[in-house]
Order: sequence, then structure tokens, then C-alpha cells
Amino acid sequence: MTKPIFVATVFKSGTKLLEHLIEGMTGLDILTPDMSAGADYESAKPIVFEPGQFFIWHNVPSEQVKRRIVEAGARPIFLVRNIYDLAVSQYFHFALDVDKEIGHGTRTAEYFARMTVDQGISLVLCGATSKEFHWHGFGYYLHQIQEMLRWSREYPCHIMVYDRLVMDKGREVNCLASFLDARVSPESMKILLDSSSLGAMREARASRGGTGAHFRKGIPGSHGEVLGAHHYDMINFLKFHHAPDLDALCTSLGYGEVVADCRLSCVSVQDVCDG
Repeated sequence: MTKPIFVATVFKSGTKLLEHLIEGMTGLDILTPDMSAGADYESAKPIVFEPGQFFIWHNVPSEQVKRRIVEAGARPIFLVRNIYDLAVSQYFHFALDVDKEIGHGTRTAEYFARMTVDQGISLVLCGATSKEFHWHGFGYYLHQIQEMLRWSREYPCHIMVYDRLVMDKGREVNCLASFLDARVSPESMKILLDSSSLGAMREARASRGGTGAHFRKGIPGSHGEVLGAHHYDMINFLKFHHAPDLDALCTSLGYGEVVADCRLSCVSVQDVCDG
């Protein structure tokens, strides 16, 4: 593999899982901006490509980000997730402050403890500004997913859907290896799949300190157990306002499960791997 690797994941879409898989199949180290880089995910300034490493962050494919990728001849990989599960996962990230045990806490657990789950999810969807919690809202991530899918129609990108990765990991990992021209032996593949199970990743995180609570559930499609009917209406409005082409892109590109409402239908995994 001579081309650099660029990875952008949506916040709470399975970033640590994808990091583990790429690191294991390529032997490359992870390169990600430190916390001082801020959260301007549309800026290309933090994007660097170093020998022996692959770059991963939460970038939106803005014009300058796309230009940086093209100029470097990098292979772009985008990780997305069902939007309703994503909203639930983002809520629990803040409500439980799951990264506190590894030194990256949000200090929001007490703030969310003073409200109901219903209120907390609504707050995460709409956004808020206070001394305790400043958040731009869920529409930003709907737009990010839309732009990732849009660019994949124009440039050779590899789209990974967290739901597919969890439900058919072996197949999805083989598709990823094919995109990266990575040769993974059957023995190495078994080790990679075993070490990336939910239990194994929890244990690995706990061994470095804490409980492994960052990996909360790992099963897609349970948003119907948490979201209220009004939350779906709120997300649909945010989608209309921030990502009006998302539904059409998911349909035309075969990623229907990204916008699927588990209350209405069950979308099967589709064939997206060439060869």
C-alpha cells in the first residue's frame, strides 16, 4: 500500500472499531489530531499523512478537505451509521460521560442527570449553549453523512456502514481489505475478527483503565426502545433542513439502512463489495 489512507467517521458511528480493523489489517499506526485541534471538521489544516500511519478524524468532506485528499492521492474511507441509532448513541455519550475514565470526559453526566431521557435526547437533537453544555445539534451530522455519500458518487471512496459491519463483519472487513489492497491471511483474519468483538474491545479498553463503558451496546436497530415519536419527527425536520438529499442518496447508492426507521421496516444488508 503506497497511497495514504484517509478515514473520516461520524461521531459515535464506531470509530474505535474501524481504527482497530485498519490498524490490524495494514500494520499502520493511528494518526489523529489531538484535542487542541478544535472541532472544525471542515478544515484541512489538521490533515497530515505520515509514513507508517493512517489519518483518522471526524472530517466533513468540504471543498478544502476533498482537495487535500485528492492532492495527496489518498484513499478515503467514510464510516456512517443509522441516523436514529446515532442520535441515541450521541445522547448516551454525554449522559453517561463514557470517556471520563480514559481522561477525555465531557463533564456532562450531572447536567443530563437533572433531566429525563426524553428531555436529554431532545437537547442533543436541537443543540444547546450553557456553561455546562455547548453543542451544535444533530443536524450537523446528518449533513456530514449526506456529504460523505454525495462525494462517493464523484470520487473512489469506500463507504462503511456500522450496521453492516456489526451484522456481517467478516464480509465487510474483506471488502475493506480489497479497497486497501491489503492481503490478510485466513489466520490473521480470524485474529482480527476475534479481537474486534464487543467483548474483546471492552476488555482491551478496561485493561488500559476504566470499565470499557465506551462500548455501550454494539447492536444496531434498537433506537425504537429509546426514542419517542416526537424525536423521529424532530430528526426528520433536521434532515429536511440540514440534509435534504440524504434520503435520495441512500436510496440511489443502496444504503437504505442508514435512514431506515426500525418501527416501519427492516432493511437487509445489500451487496456493495465488488469482486
